Amino acid sequence: MATGGKATHDDVKKGVDSHRDQNAETWGDLFVARLSPETRSGLSSAQLDDIKRVAVAVAPGRHSVDWRFSLPVSLGGKRFYGVLLAGADRRGPRRHAQDRMMRRQLRRRRSARSSIQALAVAFALAILVLMLIAGLVRADETKSAIVGIEGADNRTPIEIEKWPWTALGRINREIGGHCTGALVASNLVLTAAHCLYNFDDRRWTIPMEVHFVAGYHRGQYRAHAKGVSFAISPTWDPEHAMDEPSIASDWALVELQRSLPIQPLELSRLSFAEMKQAAADGELTIAGYNGDYSEILTQDQGCHLIDKVQQDGTLLHDCDATFGSSGAPLLLMTPTGAEIIGLQSAVVELNDGRSVGAAVPVEAFRAAAQSH
Repeated sequence: MATGGKATHDDVKKGVDSHRDQNAETWGDLFVARLSPETRSGLSSAQLDDIKRVAVAVAPGRHSVDWRFSLPVSLGGKRFYGVLLAGADRRGPRRHAQDRMMRRQLRRRRSARSSIQALAVAFALAILVLMLIAGLVRADETKSAIVGIEGADNRTPIEIEKWPWTALGRINREIGGHCTGALVASNLVLTAAHCLYNFDDRRWTIPMEVHFVAGYHRGQYRAHAKGVSFAISPTWDPEHAMDEPSIASDWALVELQRSLPIQPLELSRLSFAEMKQAAADGELTIAGYNGDYSEILTQDQGCHLIDKVQQDGTLLHDCDATFGSSGAPLLLMTPTGAEIIGLQSAVVELNDGRSVGAAVPVEAFRAAAQSH
């Protein structure tokens, strides 16, 4: 990002699809096994098969090994050895993000560390230092964080019984996967366009296969309705979804089969300068169903607007949000309530290595929502 200036398209780098693993079927089984028992019991066999299929499609790929080194160690009368594998890194930015998220989740599940584990960690760190000195690994590859979250994780659970949180919910697709949506009218939900597109078979999801569950929390919800039609941004191109201009037009409206008895959210009419000032005063928040906390609504309150991309109006922010929060509203909390200033679309990486959120500006979808 240029100092003192506006962010440009050149400041943002996108991820690319990762390769499939030869053990993809096993990966799919393991993915389903990690679902909670309550979630699995509520899914049909066809839905579980769809989940496996999606998991197989994003299974991590294998890479050739250019160098292998092992070091034997004796401990307590037993013999152990550590193995170091090194080679050219062929992973793309999306794969790096997935790996960092998985490492973070695994660390949370470990309740204890044995002396052997501690030795292994020390050995790995020592080898990593040697690799860094030797220039085999870039320094930014040592970061281990969930994609979209820089530094401390500031997300906190929300009491969904209160408005405006009751106007938020999960966009669930019968073929699998979820995003976040927000009621902008009693029968109209705002979300990201890419949430309604099936990239595997290159077609749009059937509206009746989309469910909006408002106020969702661990299987319970305040209201539910299926979709009957979509109003999708006319400039969003799924064939170029990863291109920079697509983020600014990544919005869609889902018309529901019935009106829900919930107060909808207002769409802001503030200028960017007014939005940024309000955010500086601690009024900015993002709330969504993140992939690592998919059963509860979480928010990052008091985050900031960083900049606005001049060419297309994309809002850049430092609010903590990861996979599953696509379609989440960027909200200004005002004395009279809450208003939407943007729509979470992606996590992008700046030239300085920081990962920031990228949101569709409210002016991109305001007219379509109000004329529906």
